[in-house]
Amino acid sequence: MKSNIKVIHIADKFGVKNSSVHGVSRLFSWWMPRFDRDRYDVRLIGLRKPDEATKNLRDQGINITSLSKGKFDFSVIKNIVQIVRKEKTDILHLHGYGATNFGRIASRIAKVKNIVHEHFVDPNMPKYQIPFDWFLSPYTNLGMANCTAVKEFMVKKRFLPKQKVRVIFNGVPIHEFKPLEDGIVMAERKRWGIPEGYKIVATIGRLDEQKGNKYFLDAAEKLLKKGHKVKFLIVGDGPLLNELQEQCNRYNIEKDVIFTGYHENIPLMLNMLYMLVIPSLWEGTTLTVFEAMSMKLPIVSTYVDGLGEVLRHEDNAILVNPMDSKGLAIAIERILNDEQKAEQIAAKAYKDSYDFDIQRTVDQLQNVYDELMN
Repeated sequence: MKSNIKVIHIADKFGVKNSSVHGVSRLFSWWMPRFDRDRYDVRLIGLRKPDEATKNLRDQGINITSLSKGKFDFSVIKNIVQIVRKEKTDILHLHGYGATNFGRIASRIAKVKNIVHEHFVDPNMPKYQIPFDWFLSPYTNLGMANCTAVKEFMVKKRFLPKQKVRVIFNGVPIHEFKPLEDGIVMAERKRWGIPEGYKIVATIGRLDEQKGNKYFLDAAEKLLKKGHKVKFLIVGDGPLLNELQEQCNRYNIEKDVIFTGYHENIPLMLNMLYMLVIPSLWEGTTLTVFEAMSMKLPIVSTYVDGLGEVLRHEDNAILVNPMDSKGLAIAIERILNDEQKAEQIAAKAYKDSYDFDIQRTVDQLQNVYDELMN
């Protein structure tokens, strides 16, 4: 077994559609410090110009090399080959369409191993990707998916042989998500102008179509009409901010819906919540679900892709169909009104959260690196 395996993670970019943070960038912030530095030399490269998410990672002490290349700039292949040869790299771990295309070609030229890592089921996969994946499939050493649904997507849509795709679930640093002192939580509630006696229901993630925020607001409007003492939080930033704010104004619920923007302290936000809602239209396994589970929060979620593999209806969550505002409102109201049920599913989710600790994920990645080098 090789004693010091050199791995380069290559990603197209670290933010999505002007968001300050993205699930993959959060994974990098957790993965990178947890690799066994005595056995694995792991570094990170971004193909595009530095974005806000790149800055956030650097602020956390993550060293990133940005190549600042365009989407279809084939010169990046030469850059990757040069870096691989200079650094005597063993494995390219690739994230994103550009990275998996250019990275597989570069790995073939430089004669090193590669991993194609997919993080979600993409209903909008660009058509140009089809010939790339068809041609490069034989030159792929391993595919990696964060749930079975994503594995099926890689097999059916990205032409990878089923036996080549490994499922490794994401995880979070569950011990960082724990109850905080009441005074700290109350101060945060006060900062956002949330009165005592009001329950807080939130969704956390990018503000774009995938996350289904407009259906969350539809459900909020239905519940606020019934007079529920609830404040709804939308935590995150993204391209749909103005559109979602206008939706609140049309519904006359702008006083009861708070847009927090990007918030770097997610554990603090979770400490304020009564429940977390995940109204996604498609997913892999959003990290927020594992964070909420480790915080012992009741979860209402859509039944899509990887979420349906982690969450079980009436057991550790309440699940509804995507794009079903009425069903979402009914599920949220049920948890608001039935504290016993809320506590029951939250307790089961908390127990299950220990299966998704981030160190377990990193250990599995390291095992894969060992296997590729044998």
